[in-house]
Amino acid sequence: FDLGIGVNAIDYSGYPDCRPEFIAAFERVANLATRAGVESGHIRLHTPLQQLSKAQIVRLGRELGVDLSLTISCYDPSANGVPCGRCDACELRARGFAEAG
Repeated sequence: FDLGIGVNAIDYSGYPDCRPEFIAAFERVANLATRAGVESGHIRLHTPLQQLSKAQIVRLGRELGVDLSLTISCYDPSANGVPCGRCDACELRARGFAEAG
């Protein structure tokens, strides 16, 4: 199984689950503790955005035709999925969009 996750380099300091060490450890756990991992022989986590800044991610998304209005980065969205606009992730995202132009 191949799974993708959208962590990126700028989040390393504030969000431990964005660190390469966490991703590697989670992959090991998924292979040991899930039926899919045991039966398939390998679950792989892919982190294609890990080395990109928020601005680079925005630019890449635009190049790929991604509707970025359907994505959020918020760690505390409302029950309806509306970003709070105040948390670190929301602020980093806004800065990334501003830098991307």
